[in-house]
Amino acid sequence: MTAELDRFSLVTVPLSLHFDDTHLSDATGFIWQEGRQNYLITNWHVVTARHSQTGKSLNTHGGRPNKIHALFNTRILQFLKQTHVINIRDADDKALWLAHPARGRAVDVVAIPLPYADEDPIFDLHPINKYAAVQHTARIAMEVFVLGYPFGPEPPGYPVWKRGSMASEPDLARIGTGYYLVDTASRPGMSGSPVIRRIWNQRVDGDRVIPAPTPLRTEFVGVYSGRRHTNDPNDAQLGMVWPRACIEDIIAGNRRDEEQEW
Repeated sequence: MTAELDRFSLVTVPLSLHFDDTHLSDATGFIWQEGRQNYLITNWHVVTARHSQTGKSLNTHGGRPNKIHALFNTRILQFLKQTHVINIRDADDKALWLAHPARGRAVDVVAIPLPYADEDPIFDLHPINKYAAVQHTARIAMEVFVLGYPFGPEPPGYPVWKRGSMASEPDLARIGTGYYLVDTASRPGMSGSPVIRRIWNQRVDGDRVIPAPTPLRTEFVGVYSGRRHTNDPNDAQLGMVWPRACIEDIIAGNRRDEEQEW
């Protein structure tokens, strides 16, 4: 079978969170590369099963994961994915992920160092920062896409592109909450998804505006961390997006999460 996938359908990683052999939840991640080191990026609340603002457990049974089953693309056969188990806690039950060096869990993003180089012979990791342009043009009301797994990694394991729009001023995030809002409905499995903005070339043919067959540019907007909590599921469906700078700060800080204030 011959098929052509969008490059950005390859950057996401379906995640299954486990405590030993017990499945707890599903989420989304993606790869970020700094030098020759690769990191799995997802949310703090995904790896801890706790609310990043209150610290309260997200599971009624109080369980928290110690392993991630990550479904990576492989170099072996086209469209094949293979599961790799990643330990996210050491033998003393301490976190192995990196958190924000100044704000800790207040930034709902973590980076998990991976043992794979950029030319790993088995896994084809597709780091998103090697493909996406640095964000320059995202503005309020512009269209974005959240790439993730709202129902878990259904075969063949490629993401849903969930459309949304920028709902708050991106440039004000750094002087407020640290995140900005997107107007989109989502499910818990999309936590940790990359958010992108796509710019197309267009031409005008009479009354029609026709997009080019390939995009002009794709920008990485940030990391999705779920909807803002409300008392009614029918309330305004606004999701939180942490900007690129959060990832850069976490990797530059290189600080393992101390999980304080639990």
